Formats: sequence, structure tokens, C-alpha cells
Amino acid sequence: MMNHALSILPDAFVERTRQILNPTDLVLWEESLIHPALTVRWTGKPERAGLGAEYLKEQGFTPEPVEWCPEAWLLGSVTRRSVTSLEWVAEQTLFLQSLSSMAAVMAMGVEPGHDVLDLCAAPGAKTSLIHRRQAGRGILVANELSRSRVKRMLALLKRLRISDIDILTGPGEMLGKSHEKCFDRVLADVPCSGEGRFHLSDAASWSRWGESSINGLARRQVALLESACRTLRPGGEVIYATCTMAPEENELVVDRVLKKARTPMEVCEIDLPLEAGRPGLTSWKSHECAPELQRTVRVVAGFGMTPFYMARLRRTE
Repeated sequence: MMNHALSILPDAFVERTRQILNPTDLVLWEESLIHPALTVRWTGKPERAGLGAEYLKEQGFTPEPVEWCPEAWLLGSVTRRSVTSLEWVAEQTLFLQSLSSMAAVMAMGVEPGHDVLDLCAAPGAKTSLIHRRQAGRGILVANELSRSRVKRMLALLKRLRISDIDILTGPGEMLGKSHEKCFDRVLADVPCSGEGRFHLSDAASWSRWGESSINGLARRQVALLESACRTLRPGGEVIYATCTMAPEENELVVDRVLKKARTPMEVCEIDLPLEAGRPGLTSWKSHECAPELQRTVRVVAGFGMTPFYMARLRRTE
């Protein structure tokens, strides 16, 4: 019998999800829909990060440090309002951000001095974390197609006291030509069907979902990833990421880009110790993927995470 919570979602989506997740991960996903977890990270001076945990404890929370993301704390299943009402959250000294979103940046391996491109940057949370990882050294370019979303991103960066980012407004598919071999790291967190962000209390979060839209998104995702690969210097790396479970937008996109081989790329392991991490699929329905797609990561719900997908690709020449 279908869980009452799942009965709210489109039947076709639930059926597809049952084919993608194993029974244990399916239960974790159902529980996360009912009791979503929240995470915050420190945006103040790094040497004072310990104050964040102290403040959260004083406010009645039980902050749990994130092993692979310094300055971040998992708050568990608490109400969003209880977090957003905190003074330090309102002033952005503590920043509310999805743990899966943080994982995409941490998987990039950004170091001070790296030149980095955030290909589809708005609303800017990941951009701000990339900036923090650079520690004031290296170029950071944030590109976004939508001018209205750029405005919102600029407002966020201003609240976070970040001003030294180059903002571009245009299609990410074109940057492979205009910025060929310019970057050491690229984040291609592409527009997707957003299955990992469905909320039971918000029907609008899945109102546009459909298998036909998934296929249309996949075509654009291939073009964006190909562009991202071209912008890399030899030895540079791109993290391809989505917040969806759909294989058509995840493994199948990466597989098509690898097989087209317009830019020589190899699949690398993602080193983060993620309890919610699972190997990428190597087949979906009638499509067989390259075996190395197992090195990509499917992030399942639970352990503070929301459904997410990441592939780490390195340009070989």
C-alpha cells in the first residue's frame, strides 16, 4: 500500500522512484519528505567558527558537525521557521543551506589560487561557498542565464559581504567557446527536474514534473556539460550536479558526453565520505552506460541529505 505522504505526489514519479531506489533508501526518502533535515554553515571569520555551534546550543538546538564540511552543522528535523527566526541566521552569519548543495562544492576540491567557474550560479549559495574555499586567491566567475535570478544572486552575495566575483549573464552553453581552457575547476549544477527538492507542503514544487520535460532538460544538460568541459584547462575538473533522481538527467547525460568525446575527459572518484552516497547507475531501462559511471555518486535522502547526483570529470589534455 502506498504511504499516505507519497500519495500526494504524481503516481508516475513515485513508480519511477521505486525503480531507482532500493527498499532501504526508499524508506529513507519517504521519511525525509515528512521530516526534512536542515543544515547551516558559518560565514563569519574562519577563526571564530566555533561561536556558531555555541550560539546554536544557546538557542536550544543540538548542532551536529559535518565531518567533510568544516563550519557546517546539521540541525536535524527542526522547523524551518525556528531556524530562520534566529538573529544570526537573519543577518547571515549563519547561512541556511542544503547539505547536498554543500557536498557539490566540497567535491570540487577547490584550493586557494584556483580559477573557478560556476556555470549556472543562481541563487548563489554554492557560489558563496566556492568563494570561501578560494580564501581570497583566484578568479571566480559566476554565470547565470536569467537576469532576474542574477539580481537575486547579487542581493545574496551582498548580504554575505562578497563583492569580488565576476558576474556573467548569458547561456552557459556558449562559455565553452568564449572561455575555452580558462579554469581549474568548474561547477555545472545544471537546471533539472528538481525531484530532490519536492516538498509535500508545496504542490508547485512538482507541478511541472513529467517524463517529457525530463527528456527536454537532458538535451540542454548535455550541451551545458560539454561547454563546461571545454572551459577547463588540461588537468582541470568539473563537477556535474543535479538535484534530481532521474537517470536521464544524471548518468545518461554524463555517458553521452563521454561517448561524444568532444573534449577528452575521464571519470574520477568523489572522495567525500558520504553516508548517503551510492554508486552511479550503469544501466537504465534500455540504455547501457560505461562501467566507470559507477564512480559517480547518487546521494540518497537521509543522513541530513536530500536526493542529489554528482559526477567528477577531469580533462586529460
